[in-house]
Amino acid sequence: MEIPMLTKFVNGLKMFWASRRLRWLMIVFMLGLVITTALQQLTLIVPSAWAYAMLVSAAFPMFFLLTALLSLLGLQRFVASEESYRSSAVLFFMWLFVSAILQVYFIFNLFDVFMFVYFGIAFLGWISFQAYFSTRTSLSYAEKADVRENSRLVKVLVTMSHIFCYVVIFGALGYVLLINNSQLLGDLSRLLLLVLGTLVAALFNFLNGMILGRQREKTTFVNVALIGLFISLYSGYFIYNAGKPITQDFDIVSFVITIFFVFYTMSSVGSTLASRAEKETRWKISKELAVTLTFFLASGYYFADTILPILPSVDPVLGAAMGDLTKLFIFPLVALVMELLFIRRAGKVLEPTAELPPEEEPVTTEEETEPSEEPVVEEVAEVEEPDVEEEKPSDLEEDLWEEED
Repeated sequence: MEIPMLTKFVNGLKMFWASRRLRWLMIVFMLGLVITTALQQLTLIVPSAWAYAMLVSAAFPMFFLLTALLSLLGLQRFVASEESYRSSAVLFFMWLFVSAILQVYFIFNLFDVFMFVYFGIAFLGWISFQAYFSTRTSLSYAEKADVRENSRLVKVLVTMSHIFCYVVIFGALGYVLLINNSQLLGDLSRLLLLVLGTLVAALFNFLNGMILGRQREKTTFVNVALIGLFISLYSGYFIYNAGKPITQDFDIVSFVITIFFVFYTMSSVGSTLASRAEKETRWKISKELAVTLTFFLASGYYFADTILPILPSVDPVLGAAMGDLTKLFIFPLVALVMELLFIRRAGKVLEPTAELPPEEEPVTTEEETEPSEEPVVEEVAEVEEPDVEEEKPSDLEEDLWEEED
């Protein structure tokens, strides 16, 4: 028995395992996640090791950035071999050494560029990636709700769902204030960002309610309601994760959820590229470029998310919650834009024109048909007569035949 959601998830990941080169890059990516996590835990025990952890962990995103640039130029064979894992390992250590030299140069000479690449591009880019693909998946599920008529019961259920979205958002905020009031009240910056993020999620729900009011008699009514429900559940999780008590112990649940989101987004990227490969489009992207770009964003985000709590210049509690706080602002914004595009696209779909039933077609009388038959016969005769004459060879054709003879 196939589960469509699970089957789609697995098929999307197959692209990252399609060749020997891609499998090697996947192994390097997983190795980077393990090393980054281990160094973060080491830094919590030995805080003075934060610089060493930062240098080693940042080498993996830089490696994937270089491989993405080389893949863009069609030089992916110089990154990993398609024939031998041993050759790929030699190339990996060479490029990892180059990556380490580049990042040291950026840190000591172009620190602003270093911060922009890792936090401005990778960190925010990966969150935007997640928001886009999560919203797109929500839209795909919402489109399956094919409701042709919005009955009174449907409208009541949608209204209750809309109210439930507010309960989820403000209920999550109230819950974290209840279980973690002392830590939140002692960190006003984190509390302020948490409250602002909650208001952004509530504002999205309010705008979604206005859209529901305008769509109440249309077929997209239930679809819009389901999008709002998905985003409120996402927001509730982010509020809880950003406001829960922060400890130095390894949080296995957060780690598993983070890894799940990484593979979930990778699966969405793979499904998107597989669907585009079958279309005739001018814009094409190679598998190597897609994989290395995805790994750069994912490893860069994970590096930034794990390094923020151990930086001496950043509050460790605020740094640990920064990833979820950022998602709390970006997810509703991306969802609102995609929801409006969805409604616009649905409005442009023309309904099929109704055909007249046979009994409603105009019936001609005998008086109207009799005189109309004669011209038709004459026209046919006029057309047929030249055809008979054209069967004979022309004078020019006879002359040509005589010349050939």
